[in-house]
Amino acid sequence: MTLSVMVRATLGHTGRALEAGGGAVFIFAAVFIAALLRILAAFDPQMVWIQAAGAAWALAFLGFAVIYGRALLLPRI
Repeated sequence: MTLSVMVRATLGHTGRALEAGGGAVFIFAAVFIAALLRILAAFDPQMVWIQAAGAAWALAFLGFAVIYGRALLLPRI
């Protein structure tokens, strides 16, 4: 939810079209995968699942910074 609000706010406040592109799909997919891995960790409590979930979650937020960071640093369109 946080990432979706961040994407929407970034697009709206920078004057861009309010359309989720491929970057947003990548970000949301990474969060979804992180959630699935976290659920899997509840059934098979090996540290590898929790680490993979954390890596996917971190990848989502890093992806946001890479994809939308430029829009936030440049002047409004």
